[in-house]
Amino acid sequence: MQIRPLRRDEVVAAGRVLLDAYTRMGQRHAYAPPWASVDEASEAASRDLADEPEGALVIEDDGTIVGVGFVRRRGEAATVGPIATAAWGRGLGGKLLDELVARAEGWGCQAIRLYQEGANPTSFALFAGRSFAPVDVVACVERPPGKIPPGGSRGLDIAPFRPGDLEDVAALDARLTGLDRRDDLRSLLALVARRRGAVVAFLGRSGGALGPAMALDAADLGTLLSRALDGEVTLRGRLSTAAPAALLMAGALGFKVTSLGTVMVRGPAPPARPPQLYSLVPEVL
Repeated sequence: MQIRPLRRDEVVAAGRVLLDAYTRMGQRHAYAPPWASVDEASEAASRDLADEPEGALVIEDDGTIVGVGFVRRRGEAATVGPIATAAWGRGLGGKLLDELVARAEGWGCQAIRLYQEGANPTSFALFAGRSFAPVDVVACVERPPGKIPPGGSRGLDIAPFRPGDLEDVAALDARLTGLDRRDDLRSLLALVARRRGAVVAFLGRSGGALGPAMALDAADLGTLLSRALDGEVTLRGRLSTAAPAALLMAGALGFKVTSLGTVMVRGPAPPARPPQLYSLVPEVL
């Protein structure tokens, strides 16, 4: 058995491990896996491999991939996930997590963050046993296609993301999260909100997956989120509950809570917990 880098020709095998593991856990704890097919899971593995080749790892046992996991550098912090193994009770998840943490520490990252499914106490124990501590409770929210309610602007100048917005958005993002994720923002941002010329909120989107999204004020996040409502597509997101008003706002827009999770950190905690939607694609906190 060995832990080694994921190869390009193995993304389908890695996707199969991801889908099988999350489906198995979802059936046990009554939540849907994040991918609907092997193709979707393989696409996610391929994207993560391209994003951070040094952080894409597999466990191989007698020529078969039995575990897969990813870690990414985001400035002085690193983000981990997803992690999956083909079998429980063999210590594979712990071995893989230890190697992912070692990679991040080898890069000089001061903090490591991950998202933990709240319905899975086994993974919580695994992460807590490696000195990860919860810093935020996340409400996984979903809005089916339907009528879009009218909304105002609250004095915001809301416009589609333009390349010239990146530096201002990245500065706000780094101040609130401590992450340097310009590449993620560049590829995911859909809307940017300014007030008196200053960026106060932004929202990313990939298909029906919302995030990252962040605002200085929960009401501004709600205004921006209302602009992203879609009458044809089911929208999903991971909403921080640190700002209670944000959850009320999401409910007023037709979002329902489908499950809970936690953001866990090893090392220094994020500098702030603003009203925000954590990113789903890629899984970056």
